[in-house]
Parts: sequence; C-alpha cells; structure tokens
Amino acid sequence: MNKQELLSMIELSGLAYGEHQPLDKDERVYKFNSEKTGVQYSVRILGDTIKIIFRGTDSLIDAMTDFRFWRKSIPYGNYYSKIKVHNGFINAYKCEDVRDEIHTFITNDIEKIWITGHSYGAALACLCAIDLQYNFPEKDYEVALFGCPRLGNSAFQRSYDKRIFKTIRVENGNDVITKLPFAWMGFRHIGTRLHVGSPRILFLYSVKQHKSQSYYEQMIKL
Repeated sequence: MNKQELLSMIELSGLAYGEHQPLDKDERVYKFNSEKTGVQYSVRILGDTIKIIFRGTDSLIDAMTDFRFWRKSIPYGNYYSKIKVHNGFINAYKCEDVRDEIHTFITNDIEKIWITGHSYGAALACLCAIDLQYNFPEKDYEVALFGCPRLGNSAFQRSYDKRIFKTIRVENGNDVITKLPFAWMGFRHIGTRLHVGSPRILFLYSVKQHKSQSYYEQMIKL
C-alpha cells in the first residue's frame, strides 16, 4: 500500500464519522448501524474491489466497549485455542448484523478486500480482516489501521500477522489509544508499524494526536 492509498484510507476512516459519503463514479456504497451494539460501518464496492470502513468511537456504547480492558476471550468457541482477544471488541464484531451482514458482500466477483478504520473502528477492522481471511482465503487483503489499540494476546498477534501480512498500523506521535490496553496486561499490537508525527516517549499520552484529522495532517508530511 503506497502513500496515496494510505491517504485514501485515512480519508475514508475520517469520513466515516460524517453522515454523507462522497461517491466515485460507478461505486456502490452501503451504510450500516448495528441496533444491538452501535457498531457503524460502510461498504464500498467498485469493480472487483470492496472497501470495508469501520467508524471509530462516537457514542457512550462505544466508549464502554473501548475501556473493557480487563477481559480477554477465545474468539469463536475453540476452547483448546491459545488465541484470546479483547472481549468487548470481539463481541461487538460478532453480532449478526455486523459480521453476518459483511459476509454477504464477499461474493465470487470480489477479488480485492481493503479494510480500514480509526480508533475503535481500527480494532473492528482488524477482527474483520482475520475473520474474512479465514472464511475467504482466496481473496487479496490489504488493511490500514489508524490509532489502533492493542486487541489480542501474543498468540493472536502471531496468527494475524501470518494471515494478513499486508497490514499497516499507523501511530501518530504519542496517541493515547495506541498505548492501550497495556502490554503488561498481555495485549500485543499487530501488523507493520508506521510511526508519524512527534517522537514516541514512554509514559507520554496525547488525546489530540489521536484525532483522525491529526493523522491526516502528519501523513501528508511523509
């Protein structure tokens, strides 16, 4: 994924917070809002490419999900698995009007799948990517994550990075969300890290640098 494509993905992630979605010629756009979990996402289809964009934290429900740090669970009921992920994130994604709805769009005509999101949306994008790759392994996946929190243990990290190696995780400065949940709690980051903005300093946290606009401003400077 080159710089222009990354800029396009952060633009889509930022636009996800708005009510109106601009269209490219011949592009189809679908917007969804889960009644059960409040997860908001959009699907954009152009030719053989589908783009799935998850909206970041924008409600009290989302915030409660974000900070349910202390619980990790096995994603899909395989009790012998060592893989564990953030309980709040996986329960939000597995809801039938999110996961099942997204699966209906992955048809034989689709060859390329791009998935992105900012903040809470980045965590959901990550879970969506690994889920789709497991169920539709013949597709070509590219994932761009902005301000993504840690969301699984080391076993999850190894499994994800092996399956979705074309994942770029962008961190801006000392964005507070990228430092949570804490590593000492057993959470690990996934993907290839791309740092933008000011140098990263231990125990320094910034809320301002978490904003999608701040990400866009710093990425333009690359």
